[in-house]
Amino acid sequence: MRERCPRCHLILDRGETDYFLGGYTVNFIVAELVVVLGGAASIVLTWPDVPWTLITWTLVVLMVLAPILFYPFAKNLWLALDLIFRPVTLADLAGHGENTRTAPGDKAD
Repeated sequence: MRERCPRCHLILDRGETDYFLGGYTVNFIVAELVVVLGGAASIVLTWPDVPWTLITWTLVVLMVLAPILFYPFAKNLWLALDLIFRPVTLADLAGHGENTRTAPGDKAD
C-alpha cells in the first residue's frame, strides 16, 4: 500500500497499533461474509443437485484469495471510519507542500 494519498497527500497509516487491528478486523469480516454468502448462494441456486465438491474447492480458494485481495480496501475503509471520528489534522497532511515551513534563506526540497 502507498504511504500517502497521491492526490491530497493524506498519510494513510496514522501510526497507531489499533489501525492495523481495525483494518484486519474489517478484512476478516468481509472475507468471511464473502465465503458464507457465496456458499449459501451457490447451494440455493443449484438445489437439489448441489455439486458439493465444486462448491467446497471454490470456497477454499475464496477463503485464501478474498483476504489477500481485499486487504488494501479494508485498510482504506478503516481509515475512512477513523476519519469520521477523528478528523484530519495538519500532521496527517505532513507530505503536502503547503504544510512544509521553510525559512526565507533555506532551500526547498
